[in-house]
Order: sequence, then C-alpha cells, then structure tokens
Amino acid sequence: MYKVLIVDDEPLVQVGIKSMLDCEKLNIEICGIASNGESALELIDSSLPDIVICDIKMPRMTGLELIKICCERYGYGHPVFIFLTSYEEFQMVKEALTYQASDYLIKLELTPSVLEEAIEKAKKRVIRPEVSSSGKEDDTSSHMDYYDKFYIRLLQNMFDNQEQFHLQCRLLNLTFDADAYQCVYLEFFDNTGNNLSPKKQFSLYLSSYNLLKELIVKYIPATVISLDVKHCTLIIELHDDNGRLIPDSSGIMEILNTIQDAMHKYYNITFHAGIGTIETDPLEISTSYQYARQAYSYADDTNPFLSIEGCSQIGSSHQIFNLSIFRKQLLRAFEEFDENVLKETIDELTAIFLQYPNRNFQAMDAACSILYMTISSLPNGEQTVTDLFSDYPDYYRSIYRQHTTSQIITWLDVYKEKVAQYFVERKNSHTNYTVNQVKRYINEHITEKLTLNETASRFGITPNYLSQLFKKYNDIGFNEYITVSKINEAKKLLSEGCMKIYEISEALGFESSFYFSKVFKKYEGISPKDYINQKLS
Repeated sequence: MYKVLIVDDEPLVQVGIKSMLDCEKLNIEICGIASNGESALELIDSSLPDIVICDIKMPRMTGLELIKICCERYGYGHPVFIFLTSYEEFQMVKEALTYQASDYLIKLELTPSVLEEAIEKAKKRVIRPEVSSSGKEDDTSSHMDYYDKFYIRLLQNMFDNQEQFHLQCRLLNLTFDADAYQCVYLEFFDNTGNNLSPKKQFSLYLSSYNLLKELIVKYIPATVISLDVKHCTLIIELHDDNGRLIPDSSGIMEILNTIQDAMHKYYNITFHAGIGTIETDPLEISTSYQYARQAYSYADDTNPFLSIEGCSQIGSSHQIFNLSIFRKQLLRAFEEFDENVLKETIDELTAIFLQYPNRNFQAMDAACSILYMTISSLPNGEQTVTDLFSDYPDYYRSIYRQHTTSQIITWLDVYKEKVAQYFVERKNSHTNYTVNQVKRYINEHITEKLTLNETASRFGITPNYLSQLFKKYNDIGFNEYITVSKINEAKKLLSEGCMKIYEISEALGFESSFYFSKVFKKYEGISPKDYINQKLS
C-alpha cells in the first residue's frame, strides 16, 4: 500500500482530488491533507508518505520550496512529488523537475484517468523498504530484485546448462522469443557540480535509472538491469524485418542520444555507453555483454556511444577478462557463504593480474564483475556491500577511483577480507533461513509435484547445494522431507473424511493410489484404510 499526501490551499481542489482517486484500484491510502507547505512538511515528517500531490504555488511555503527541503532532508525522490499547476507557472515547473518531481498536471485539464496515470508513474519511482531475513523491513537503497539476479547470472554466463536456464525462465515467466539480442553497457555521470552526499547522489542516479527504464521501452523492446548505483545494462530485442535486424547500432545510438537529452534536461545527468555484438542464442547474451563493456572502454565525451564494430583498433590490452573460468568457485562461495573458497578465488585472480601489471582494464573489468555478482548474490545486496565499505567516503564505489593494476589488487584484497568476514558472521543464520524458507515453500505447495531442480531454481541456488543444506540441517534429505510432508497432509485429509483415498492420492501428486498406500504404510505402519478405521473406532 502506497501512502499519498494531498497538498493544496483550495478546499475544493482537495475534495476534487480525493474524489478522483480510486484508492483500492491504485493500492494507495490518503495519509493526510494539508493546505500549505509548512503543514505538509510536518505531515511528511510524521507520516512519511510515498507520494505527495502538491500545488506548486501556495501561501507560507510553495510546493517548490517544499520539494527543495525534502531533497535536503530525505534525499532526491523521498517522497515522490506530483505537482498541480496553472499554465502561467511553467517556469516553476521546469525548476521543480530539476528536483526530480515525477510529473506536473494542469489543474484545468485534470481528470481521474490523468491523475491515475500520474500515480502509476510515481509509484514506479518510489523506493520501498526491503524485507530482511528476520521478517522486518530494512530501509535500503537496494532496488535489485530476483529478476535482476537472474539477468546478472545470464550476463555473467553463470547457468550450468540450457535446462537450468529454461527452468528459471519458466519459474519467472520470462520468454526469450526475439530473433536476436544486443547488449548496451552504460555508466551515469553527475554533472550537477553540487558535490552531493552519497545518499543524495544515489537518489539522483536512481531517478536517472528509472527514467531510462521508462523511456527506453517507448522506442525499442528492452530489459534494463541495474549493476550497481551508476552502471546498468540494456538487453535489446532485435527483430527480423525481411532479412534486416532492427534496430541496428546506429538506430540504438539515436535512441540513446534522445534519452540522454531528456536525462540531462531533468537531472543534469549524462552517460557513456558501449554496444555489444548481435547474438541469436539467449545464452550467448553474455558474449554481447562482454563486448559491450569492451566498446564502452573507448567511449568519452566526444564519442559517448560506441559499438564494438565502431572500435577500429582494439589492442590486446583492452580485451575483456573472461571471468567464467572462475564461475563455479564464485557460485559456491556465494551460495555457501564459504569464506575460504572466496579467498582462494580472489587470490588466484590477483596472482594472474600480478603477472600482467600493465593490463589495468582487464583487472578493473574483473573487479567490477565480481562486485556486480556480489551485489546480486548477497541478501539486500546493494545496502550490504555499501555497509561493508562504510569506512570509505564513497563506499564500494571506491573501486572506480583505482587506476593501476596494483591499486585494483589492493582494493580486491580489502574486498576479500570484508566479504569473507561477512560470510563468517552470517553463515549459520543465512543457511538456516534458506532451509526454513524452502520448507515453507514445500508445505505451501504440498499438492504439487516438487522436484529438487525446480525448487533450487526458485530460490536461485544449485540443486547440489540445496541437497547438501538439507542433509546438514535436517535428520532427513530433501526428497524424504517432501514425502513425509505429503504423508502428514494425507493424514489430515483422511481424518477430515471429506475425500476418498484415491482422491487424496491424486491431490497430493502420487503416481497411483496403490503407490500412495504403499508409501503411507511404510511411514505409518498401517494402510490409509486402516488409518481411517482406527480414527473412527
């Protein structure tokens, strides 16, 4: 549920807006109504609304003054503002947009449908708290969800095989039916010159990221994946038009240029981007991504967007580092919170970099890839990694200030120790939490046919690791736990007496009523029929 505050000095407008909002349909609640900016600020402090619908011109404190104070006090985008204006107030509107207002609506043209559209747009910009493993809400900067984690695995070539890839696609209801795919790797740059605090800079980049997501799909089918606070990747879907794939690289550059113009206008943010190769197999998207990163290394203010084809002279020193050879080790380290495997892997990497001290780009590329994997793999990843580097002025983003291979190796050594210590402190609670969540999932889906592979994919871990977890933290293994849970559910249904034995067998996914009776007798010592008679006697 999203909390909405209405601010306007005209009572009729307050009533009109409230009557136009279908709260149930929009999943919102009106948490307060204020008649001026000062009263609104008090309500924002006490009620913490997600969205503020605000008149831009009011007595005592204007809407523009209100949003400025909120940006200073809570950071950009907290809360999200929708401004109500008159035609003559456009200059104020333009200034409000620099403070990342979501929308402005002309009062005389306001209708329920226009207001609804503005609310839906604003909701996409709201930063919601994450739920931690304790079940409590965390005030977090992380905006990476499970879909992003799937795409990080895809970009980093972390799927073991086609079967595992298609299984996770099915679980997440994702389809890859384009004729081809092309990746764009992108970095944001702050041109405000305001020396913003890390929190405000994050809000600024997040607003830019959301604007990119909002605009890109208006031009081409694309998925936007956040890598960290200032880097993201687009996976663009290409379609065959009589033997010609559209859009081509030049078309993509035109679209990027249009989006950058809008981003610079609203937020004073620009970006550089590299465009990778065209791939027809979804599992080869990782290849396009690696080439996009390589093309990006040549981008500058003069040529902010470059395709891999446009990089005429790519020397060996700019070849990307193939991290896939360390894939299994890194997966194991993150899945099992294994500090020893993590340390060994980082040490192997740094030993390679020490042999080639002049290959700064490859070292930086590998370090950033590990950073992205860490953010995507750890619970509440963005905030967790930020906290690990809390003794740095720019937190984990300190990696971008390392320019030599030696500096990058030093940063990786610090990273290794911090993440390894995190693993040691959280290992038991994390693994127990995972097992408990899987058990809960099994019990909630007890009538379905559950397999180790599918359940592991749903939780983003490997089947082998899930099997090991159950052996370590339970008296019985994964498959036997499912069987015992089904038998316990069967006993409950038999006791209720509302279903026949064969119906219970079918409902719980057994191959046949004969096999159900055999399994039931193995665990309970009597047949289902005798169990019913025993209950009735």
